[in-house]
Amino acid sequence: MKPRYPTYHLEDDTYRKLTAFVDQLLDTGYATFAPEFGRIDDFLKTVATESPQRDAHRLRQSEKARYLLELVSFEIYDRLDREAFNRADKTLIVMPDCLSLHNPNCDKLDLPTGDVCRQCTEDCFASQICDVGAEFGVSSVFSKRKLEQQLEHYQQTQGDFGVVGIACVLMLASGMRSAHEVGVPARGVLLEGCGCEHWNDQPFSPQLALDRLRAILQEKYGRAD
Repeated sequence: MKPRYPTYHLEDDTYRKLTAFVDQLLDTGYATFAPEFGRIDDFLKTVATESPQRDAHRLRQSEKARYLLELVSFEIYDRLDREAFNRADKTLIVMPDCLSLHNPNCDKLDLPTGDVCRQCTEDCFASQICDVGAEFGVSSVFSKRKLEQQLEHYQQTQGDFGVVGIACVLMLASGMRSAHEVGVPARGVLLEGCGCEHWNDQPFSPQLALDRLRAILQEKYGRAD
């Protein structure tokens, strides 16, 4: 008797279809995001000649296909958790250290559950994110290296909550996946580029679409006013 699989079941031509699908996805993705991915190939040429001992060397070697994979993964996770995020009672914004204008000499309040921006400088993106969150009564913290533990702490202290993650293409989907796995619905806002020391000899604070952050919160809570 042939078993009845409860969810998916591979057919004889599944691998063929998968290969064809991914080939089409890559071709279409590279063409669609050519402006966004225009500098990756040149960057990879530079990385090929650098010392393997350089900090984040393997991450810096990420090929164009991985950028596309993580970009698509981000969008899928954002869609998967959208309704659950909107139903969650509370919200937390989690942002990366690279957004601090004064990183690494940021005046943030160091807390074991996530550092808090003191909003010492108005034109710092971290401060501006806090302002947008405050419009909707939402708190903001900097991410911790062990994101799962950070989110589990807020689960225990805040109960039912969703998270808005902010990160670069190569980090955001991974963070949203971690949130999904611990049962915290997540939505995301992409940084416009990589600004941290992993990618730049002179790190800078990357820009992000604050309007997208505001739109995510407005969809959940309604207009701030």
